[in-house]
Amino acid sequence: MMRTFEELEASKLSKLKNEERDQYIWVDVRTEEEYAEGHIPNTIHIPHDEVEARVTELESYKEKELILVCRSGRRSEYAAEILAEKGFKNLYNFKGGMLEWTGPVKHK
Repeated sequence: MMRTFEELEASKLSKLKNEERDQYIWVDVRTEEEYAEGHIPNTIHIPHDEVEARVTELESYKEKELILVCRSGRRSEYAAEILAEKGFKNLYNFKGGMLEWTGPVKHK
């Protein structure tokens, strides 16, 4: 199967300035509990098991670059595949996930 998304290293993205980070639409696909414990500021939260049902919430971002975030990079990979099937093209898996993120974190 052809890969439908690219990998971006969490450790590298952690070093981006706010303006650079704001070029992307960040979608956190972790559970409600994980998200509440700490997430990247300005992320859209849609748990990975709800992505397919809630894809319409992301339709307005279809032409933008979406970075999918989870704890380690597995659930975000799954979410990227679902979005690719729905016609999203500019998808990035947040490789290393929140485990490797050293940038700002917001608590709910």
